[in-house]
Amino acid sequence: MYKKYQTKDLLKCLGVPRDTLRFYEKKGLLNPHKDSENNYRNYDVFDIFNIMIIDFYKKRGMTINQINDVLKNSEVNDIENILEYRKLELQQTIHEMQRTLERIEQTQEFSLCVNKYINTFTLKSMPQFVVKGEVSDFVSIEEYESVNDILHTGSDDMLSQIIRYIAFNDQKVLDTKILIAKEINGYEDEDKVKHLDYPRCLYTVVQERQSDSKQVDLLEHMHQLSAEYAKAHDFRLLGEAFAMVRLITYEESESKVYIEVFIPVE
Repeated sequence: MYKKYQTKDLLKCLGVPRDTLRFYEKKGLLNPHKDSENNYRNYDVFDIFNIMIIDFYKKRGMTINQINDVLKNSEVNDIENILEYRKLELQQTIHEMQRTLERIEQTQEFSLCVNKYINTFTLKSMPQFVVKGEVSDFVSIEEYESVNDILHTGSDDMLSQIIRYIAFNDQKVLDTKILIAKEINGYEDEDKVKHLDYPRCLYTVVQERQSDSKQVDLLEHMHQLSAEYAKAHDFRLLGEAFAMVRLITYEESESKVYIEVFIPVE
């Protein structure tokens, strides 16, 4: 006759709390004997072994339903199939979490040095991008239907795929549009897609407020400042600029948007 153990004993000996045992029982993973006099649950060594088996497969990523299937009827091949499925799921999760971590680190890095670059020019390389599509303007919401599948391909957020393109000459800003682009390392399908690859740019950060309706004036102002800086430092502007939202904060419910600007030079 094997010794019987109560719920409090399992908490003390195995560290398994009452709620967990009740959950296993509710899901059909455990079926302890109940004392007819006081309705206390009594667990024997086989129940304890089952608890350890459940823990064994939980720690290998199986769901409760999968564990239930294993305990009812399973062969080695069944276990292999379940584990392979869970492995692929976890690999995808790990990949997504790594991308999330990268985005956190990028935004954190930007936030730590944002004040250093506001309205101040320096020379910097622009990250490489491959252009996937375009719309005429950020506020042309109806046009986003044509690039909807691009924006929602992969795990990148929508804002990080949007780049404002500005064309200008020596006198003024000529045109702007919105590029839908993905940051890359190296070239992808070089002959089929447009790449943004500018290793030498004037770099600055500008701030826009939600209530600011002077976007054109801001572009003209940046055009003037960049021209003056380029002339003073003997750079030749290439007539293009790229602006990307990198951080959003709020003050009295009004957004403040911090935008990186890259202006290619020679």
